[in-house]
Amino acid sequence: MLSKAIRLASALAFSLLLVFLPCSSAFKNQLQAEGLPQEPSAVNPAPSATTPPPAPRPQVADLNEQKRNDLLERETAVSLKEKELKNLSESLSSRIQQLQQARKEIEASLDQKKKDEAEKYKKTLKVYKSLRPEEAAALMDKLDEGMALEMLSQMDTKTAVKLIPLMNQDRVLKWTRLSLVEK
Repeated sequence: MLSKAIRLASALAFSLLLVFLPCSSAFKNQLQAEGLPQEPSAVNPAPSATTPPPAPRPQVADLNEQKRNDLLERETAVSLKEKELKNLSESLSSRIQQLQQARKEIEASLDQKKKDEAEKYKKTLKVYKSLRPEEAAALMDKLDEGMALEMLSQMDTKTAVKLIPLMNQDRVLKWTRLSLVEK
């Protein structure tokens, strides 16, 4: 029983020493690692004359408010940019549609012009076919060489046979070469 009393007394003395005496930093770290509570006097020792006072720290609430304001400003700027991009996108889409419509109109106009030119060409060719061969050959010799060769190519064989002997022979030979090369 005496040994129990001695053990109890020594444990009590040791506990009192821990409470009233400042602990070493290694022991404090061990207490922190184990998650044990520390006495306020051990955690916050009295400031000495040699240690400078701690610098005032900005308030956490002020920092959070500033961050919140910054985020709101950024969000507003991003929102404005998104609206601007959307407006530009819509403007660009409408411009693309206008250009596509203009393109269709131009293509339709070109197709109509080609049809008109083909119609005129057929009429002119019909006129030359209806002329006497001597008259048609004389007129074709006066035409631009490319145009005369094209007309000769478009004529039926019967009409071409009548015109060839009456036309400029250099043109006829050139037309013959071009006709043979194209095939």
